[in-house]
Amino acid sequence: MVPTWVGVVMAISLAIIALAALAVAAATASAALGMRASLRMLEGLAGPALDDARQLVSTIRAEVDGLAGTSRDLRARVVKAADAAEARLAELDALVDVVQREVESAALDIAATLRTVRRGASLLDLGRRVISGGAGRKKRGRGRDREEEDH
Repeated sequence: MVPTWVGVVMAISLAIIALAALAVAAATASAALGMRASLRMLEGLAGPALDDARQLVSTIRAEVDGLAGTSRDLRARVVKAADAAEARLAELDALVDVVQREVESAALDIAATLRTVRRGASLLDLGRRVISGGAGRKKRGRGRDREEEDH
């Protein structure tokens, strides 16, 4: 059989283990309450900062949305201006083509008129020579006109 003192020692050791468990539980509860108080204090200190941060984030978000809207408007204006410039360049190209055709036509008309004037002048010169009897006829030589002498 088991001596009686073993039962007493086991009861005392069980009581000590129970007291140790109660001490750990009390310490844990105390730490939890302390942590809770610390969190409340931290929340009290950080609360205004969090509110300011939330306000700052909402302000930044509003500014970014505004900038994005402005960017869209500006991009639309640039595209519209580029389209208008392209249309004007097309009109200018058409105008330059018309002017070029007119200038070419005028140049051809002037060349034809000059040819006609030269022919008319040479016919007048021929008529003078015929009337004057050939005196002072011109002979062409080496690209220069020179008077031919009568011998």
